[in-house]
Amino acid sequence: MLILGLNVGNERYGVEATRVIEIVPLIELKKVPLTDNAIKGLFNYRGTPTPVIDLCQLFESRNCSNNLSTRIVIIEYKALSGVSRPIGLVAEMVTDVMQCEIDEMSNTGIHSKQNDFLGLVYKYNNDMIQLIDTHNVLPESISNQLSSHFS
Repeated sequence: MLILGLNVGNERYGVEATRVIEIVPLIELKKVPLTDNAIKGLFNYRGTPTPVIDLCQLFESRNCSNNLSTRIVIIEYKALSGVSRPIGLVAEMVTDVMQCEIDEMSNTGIHSKQNDFLGLVYKYNNDMIQLIDTHNVLPESISNQLSSHFS
């Protein structure tokens, strides 16, 4: 399995490459007032207004830093309404893709309703990279705010 590596702060995470549509540079976004802080804004992705979620805000209650390696990872997201549309996830240090075998991944043994989007852990060099389940990454409160966008 191919995994796209990314950072949220000092922590390494990964997204299955098959779930990634495209990776684009961090660009200026249209702000959407009165939404959750993790909803960074909208941008025009191939003719469609596309919401962008800041993973640093979602995981650590701070904005992702604007580095050269900060990117918007476009994924297909299935909203609560059942409609699938692309959304962007802002992450830091989106720099590498790694090949790993599923049998080399381990369960963390830690589960919480708040972080049920976190999956298996893969040991890569000296890092532990935890998979993000992109289908479940958004809490219900944010999914509800996006549901009208996906109608």
